[in-house]
Amino acid sequence: MREVPVVYQDGMMDMVETQALQNLIEQDSIVKFQRADGWVYPGIDPVRRFAHRNYKGPERRLADMIY
Repeated sequence: MREVPVVYQDGMMDMVETQALQNLIEQDSIVKFQRADGWVYPGIDPVRRFAHRNYKGPERRLADMIY
């Protein structure tokens, strides 16, 4: 499982699995997380939302390329 660097609201840094990242974003628990091209600030930068969690079609994304 791939891990992503994040910075929490209190300034603490951590590495989290990509699967946990979406929950942290939705709960407004992090200030930023790092992608290959740099830091992303949820609420400021575009972040993929999973509005279609009930989608029944085939998964077309690579598991490690969620963000």
